[in-house]
Amino acid sequence: MKEPIIKFEDFSFQYDAQAEPTLKHINLEIYPGEKLLIAGPSGCGKSTLTHCMNGLIPFAYSGESTGTLTIRGRETKTQSIFEISKTIGTVLQDLDGQFIGLTVAEDIAFALENACVNQTDMKKEVLETARKVEIADHLEHSPDALSGGQKQRVSMAGVMVNQVEILLFDEPLANLDPATGKRAIEIIDQIQKKQAPL
Repeated sequence: MKEPIIKFEDFSFQYDAQAEPTLKHINLEIYPGEKLLIAGPSGCGKSTLTHCMNGLIPFAYSGESTGTLTIRGRETKTQSIFEISKTIGTVLQDLDGQFIGLTVAEDIAFALENACVNQTDMKKEVLETARKVEIADHLEHSPDALSGGQKQRVSMAGVMVNQVEILLFDEPLANLDPATGKRAIEIIDQIQKKQAPL
């Protein structure tokens, strides 16, 4: 039987500045290849749940947690945010805040540069990843000059190039027109089907 890649067991989290926990007694198992949608009204804890999974809690947002959260069988409390980022990549709602490079190619290559990947392998990996999200024709463009849907694809490529096992999307359809949103869902579906284990 497959083991969950992410597992919450009786997990609760309360921000330091709040009187009540935002997350209460979460029990959730996520298995390799699954695609989940977490929906709910504003303020219900969707972003907090995401931040717990990608390590921003507790490394960027402080608070008190109880219960356990494991990724690949290891408690997140025993991992650094760097270790977590090797498994989980996040595409933020604020796409402009995620860009680092002057061109699309530079932005996608950022993680590879930090890992000291040689130029030949880096260029190949950037091109392959850009093709997966249909942004390869814009590698020399500035991210600022792109449409909302194109920016989202650059952000996706920037986390996918790290060969992460899990992609988290924070409000993936925010600020996208209906046609662009539909295409974004199709691309996410394609990625999930290609990456899902047999």
